[in-house]
Amino acid sequence: MTSGINKILRESLPILILCAAGGVTAGLLLYDMEEDITKIPGVLVLLPAILGLRGNISGVLGSRLASALHLGLIDAELKWNKPLADNIYASMILNVVMSFLLGIIAYYAYIFAGFSDTASIIQLTLISLIAGTLAGVILTALTVLLSILTFARGFDPDNILMPSVSTVGDIITVLCLLFAIKLVGFLPFI
Repeated sequence: MTSGINKILRESLPILILCAAGGVTAGLLLYDMEEDITKIPGVLVLLPAILGLRGNISGVLGSRLASALHLGLIDAELKWNKPLADNIYASMILNVVMSFLLGIIAYYAYIFAGFSDTASIIQLTLISLIAGTLAGVILTALTVLLSILTFARGFDPDNILMPSVSTVGDIITVLCLLFAIKLVGFLPFI
């Protein structure tokens, strides 16, 4: 029993220390984006939701892949098969659909809160869709790679994936959000 606890601590502690540093990095990136975020009203409502959504979808994907690896449904080699493809497709569909809905929900939440200087529903939905989909593609690839690599090296993906994917997801999502804000800000028809 003690060896199981030691293995979990040995695998989890270093990644959690790195994740703490990654969380601070995401916060610093976000602080540097303050001017860009405040240009489009409603992005502050969108921000926590889009960060949480990326972590949730990638975390679920990581858990499903870890289970599939433990059950032998996916090999510890990067071979395309139906369980892997199904998980990737489901993750991508969830990323696109939820990002779209999140933009609409953020818009109406901002209006419901009584703010008068609102961004358009098109702006918030486009920002959410671009940032969420782009971050989702990157995180899906990263999650697949990390799950297979950790399992192939004898680590338990359950100990490593969730914290690392969530933290890296925050950083990537913040960067994708900045990209989406700048892109939508340049579009003349919005």
